This record gives sequence, structure tokens and C-alpha cells, in this order.
Amino acid sequence: MTATKGSNKESKDVSKKDVFQAVLLADNFENYIFGENCPFVPEGLISLNNRKVIDYSLEALISSGVHEIFVYSTRNTAELKDHIKNSKWSSLGSTINVVSSEDSQTLGDAMRDLDAKALVRNDFILVQAGVITNIALRPLLDKFRETVKQDKGAVMTLVHRKMSLGHRSRPRNVNHIVTVDSRSGKIISYNFKLSGKKLSIPLKLSIPLESIQQPEMDLYLDTVDTGIAVCSSCVLPLFTDNFDFTNMNDFIRGILINEEIMGNSLYLQRLESGFANRIVDFDTFKGISLDILQRWSYPLVPDMPLGAGQSSIYPFNYNFTYKGNNVKIDHGAEVGPLVIIGHNVEVGKSSSVVNSSLGDKCKVGQHVKITNSFIGDNVTIEDDCEIHEAVIAGNTTILKGTELKPWVLVEGKTQSRIALPNAEDDDESDSDSDIVPAGGQEGSDYEIDDDAAPGGIQDDDFIKFSGEVLDSLQRGFEENVATENLVLEINSSKYAYNISFKEVTVALTKGVLTLVVNLNPGFQEVALKTQWAKQKETILKFKDLFQHYIKTEESQRDLLNALEEYANDHLYYQPMLMQTLHCLYDDDILTEEAVLEWHSSESLYAAGKKLRSLVQQFVSWLENAESEEDSD
Repeated sequence: MTATKGSNKESKDVSKKDVFQAVLLADNFENYIFGENCPFVPEGLISLNNRKVIDYSLEALISSGVHEIFVYSTRNTAELKDHIKNSKWSSLGSTINVVSSEDSQTLGDAMRDLDAKALVRNDFILVQAGVITNIALRPLLDKFRETVKQDKGAVMTLVHRKMSLGHRSRPRNVNHIVTVDSRSGKIISYNFKLSGKKLSIPLKLSIPLESIQQPEMDLYLDTVDTGIAVCSSCVLPLFTDNFDFTNMNDFIRGILINEEIMGNSLYLQRLESGFANRIVDFDTFKGISLDILQRWSYPLVPDMPLGAGQSSIYPFNYNFTYKGNNVKIDHGAEVGPLVIIGHNVEVGKSSSVVNSSLGDKCKVGQHVKITNSFIGDNVTIEDDCEIHEAVIAGNTTILKGTELKPWVLVEGKTQSRIALPNAEDDDESDSDSDIVPAGGQEGSDYEIDDDAAPGGIQDDDFIKFSGEVLDSLQRGFEENVATENLVLEINSSKYAYNISFKEVTVALTKGVLTLVVNLNPGFQEVALKTQWAKQKETILKFKDLFQHYIKTEESQRDLLNALEEYANDHLYYQPMLMQTLHCLYDDDILTEEAVLEWHSSESLYAAGKKLRSLVQQFVSWLENAESEEDSD
């Protein structure tokens, strides 16, 4: 074990009991980000937007005031130590200890090894490999200690983040369904590793849903494990006492099943704001990369110092692009949106780079197309190449005319497919067996059929795109994001998923209607007048965004069809359909001709006649206005 001590004398004066400690895992024991065949570097040393992943985690810990950090490594430890030694971290006041063990094959092994070494003395923050966050961690520890005062058996608080299904930064095949006590946040049941078309929600007792004894429960479907946990000092001994705890899911299952016997309990902290996520696969790697470039992780962004200091700063430019020093881009080339380019890079004529990162000293030839890809240092890409959703390691040459299809990893002279699950195999490869109700009872299953997204849309890319649009709208509403930035964000997602303009209109329309429900709990139970007031506020908030995308007769038809489809699928919205049309008409988003043409056309829905009748009063008003103009 090596220790790097900071120069801040205050840390030396902190009593042992008050030392703020954290364990940072440098390796992901469950799987490799780029597949089992590609373990060429530990997760902590993978470059994310031209910075090492571990630097993001260290920045979060040190900025949160952690006094002592234990970095646990099982491979490439010498390289990891050199990186930490040569970085700025040693001068920021925290003590960083690199703990290594090649014998640890699982998270459970690592926890037991740390317990045997007796390094962690207090309650601590556990940060798994690949965590990127800008949240303050000390308040989480303080809140956990308050919880312990009320529940002496509390051993851990799991930190989750609210994230909609289909969000680009969600893991591909891992979903969480968590039931908690509404008042305390105590976990009642925890369901994970689900990817089928149906989600089985476990209940604590095997009795009908209406007879549940729990006074008040919250059920979370839109929740993601951030890889952060607040742990009591007894967590490490619990791993030592239970050798069947190989990973975090085993630990959670064991605690919940034996809660009544052991007296231990788990809690959930849901983050409603701030940025926190964990890289576990290529999807999350790509999504988090774009989140950082779009500055949702601020101050963990390319134009702020991190890790190596000033040399790692990349100035922020228009279109969410970041460029290092001595970058040469041909006037005929297109770079952006969402691109970071390292130092001493050349991009040739008629080439394009979108949603991607280029390392230092890269040379991109002419007529090259790069999208959703991650290029290491010293990479040469010759003319006429097309690279889509690929990862290219450093010191590689891509020969002229090469086409790299999605999910390809190129390392040096070799090429291999990234081990990502086949969509066709999802239902067969995953099971619903990892369902853990508290108390160890099997529980009743309440099934939700997510076979279809709103409107019956089945396309996975569209569902992901719609999720990103909804997230963008929510952040835009809550943080007052400028319309031009929302346009850039939506367009980058459009290019990433190869979405048509019609689909953009549909996603935008349904997203605005859905947003008001998400922002206002109990929305469907309040008076219609209140519902419409909030709905109108949301529509007007995005008036400029609608006007940007709804410019043609065809786009107006798409908008009207999307409104009708939403009304067909959501009964609560039907009384507001006419008011929505009137609002969009008043704001010059819909024209009189478009509304009348849509109303007279044949509906695609069995309830179409009823839906059209709901807006008859407004249509009649338009027709009368038109006839009066004709008579004049």
C-alpha cells in the first residue's frame, strides 16, 4: 500500500473518530466496460473525454472534503500509482492510499481484504469504479448518521438517481425497482437485473395488493444506482462474516432476507438534482460522455481543471465543442455538436465529427465520417473512412476506406466486437430471479406490461430518443435552459439515433405533455382548471422550441396527430385537447388550415370520432371566422 499525503495541515489535526473516509474501487468486478475480451486497462484508467475516469471520482471525493481515500486496485496497479503520483491530487489536502491485491476477484473479496487490513475505522463512502458525480458527499454521510440515531440497525444508504426509462445514460440491461417506506426511506424490497418485456414488482407479503400492512410506500421504477453508497463501519465485517456476499446485489439480498434475524436494514437516498451516474457498459460510457460535454456534470466539464491541472483544460466553443491547443480543422470539415478534440489534432477536408472524442495527436484524413465514437491518442484515420459507435485505442492506424460498424473495438493491430447483449437474446439471457423482498418472503407479483411505449411505438432508438428529449425538457424547464441550447441537445440526440424530423415532432409534443405530469405529483387528481393552467404554462415555456421545429404543413400534421394519439392513450388529457389546439393556434404554431384539414381527415383510432367531437367548438369557430373573411 502506498500513501500520497496532502500538504493541508488541518487534515492532520482531525481526530481519528472524525476522519472522513472513502473507498474508491478502481476496477469493476462484475464486467468490463468494453466486454470481457477487452480488459486491457482497468476502468479507472479508461479515458473519458480525454481524462481518466478515476480523476472524475477523485475530484468528487476531494471537493467533498474527504480526508482519507483508499483506492482499491487489482490490476495495472503500478500504472495507477504512477498516474495518481504524477497528478495534482497529492497537493489538495487529502491522503490517497492505493491498496492492491491481485487475489481479489469480486467486490466481496475486496471488502473482506479491506476488513482484514483494518484500514477503514469509521462510517465511510463507497464509490464504485466509473462513478461521475458533482454532488456533495458529506451531507449524505451526515444524513446517514442521523438515520442511525433513529434505527441502530441501519448499515447502508444506497444512493440512486432519478432517470427516465430510455435515457441515453441508463445501463442497457439493468433496471431497478425499489420499494421504500415513504417516511423514512427504508428499503422494503429491491428488484434488479431485469430486461424482459414485463417487470415483476415484489411486495413484502404474499397477500393481495390492497391488504398491504405498510402504512405508506413509494415505488420507484425510474431509478438508477449511482454506484455510491454510505456505509457504516460494520459493513466490512458483514462481508467477512458472509462469504456468499460476492457483489453488492448479494449484500443487498442478504440484508433484506435476513432483516428480522440480523436486525440490519438498508436505506435509499434518491437524488432529484445534481449529476451522479456510473459507467458500467458502452451505453453508459457513451451517454455519460455526452452528458459531460453538454455540461450537466458542471463543474466536471472539459474547460475546468481536473486531474493533471491546466494541461487538461479544453476551451468551450459553440455547439458544445471543446478544442485543445494547436488544432487544425479544414474549412470544409464539420466538427460538432458534442465533440472534444485533444491537442495537436488535424481534421481533413470534407470530414465530419459528431458526438465523439479525439485524443491528442490524432490525424483524420479527408471525407471521413465519425459519429458516436471514442478515439485514443496518436490515432491516424486515413481518407474515406466511416466510423460509427466505435472505440479506437491509442497508437492505431485505420486504413483508407475502412468502415467500422457499431460496437467495434480496435486495439492496436487487432479488431474485436464489443461484448454487448444482442437485442434478440435479451429475453432469454436475463431472468427475474433477482427479486428481493424484505423479510425473505416470496411476495406477490404485480406485473407491469411495458411491451409498448406511449402510442404503441416499438422502435428502441425512438424510445431512447424520446427519453432523452423528455430529460432535456425537464432540465430546460427547471433550469431555464436557453432554447438554442435545447435545440443543440435535441439535434445531437437526433443524429445519434438517426431520428426523422417527424419523430422529433412526436417526441417533442408528447414530451411536453408528459412533462407536466412528471413535475406535478397528483396532477391527474386536481381540478381540470388547475390541470390546464399548469399544462398551458408548460406549453408556453417551450413556445420557441415548438416554433423552431414546427415550420411546415407536414410538421403541423405530425403535431396534430401526436396530440390526438396522446389523447387516445390518456383519458385525463382529453378535456384539454381543444384548449391545447387553441393555445398553439394563438401562438402561431398551428395554422387555421392545418387544424381544419386534420379535423376533416380520417382518424387512425377507434375513438377518433369522439376525439374529434371534443374539439368541434374550436373547429366551428375557425370555420365561421374563415367564412366571415370570405364574405368580406
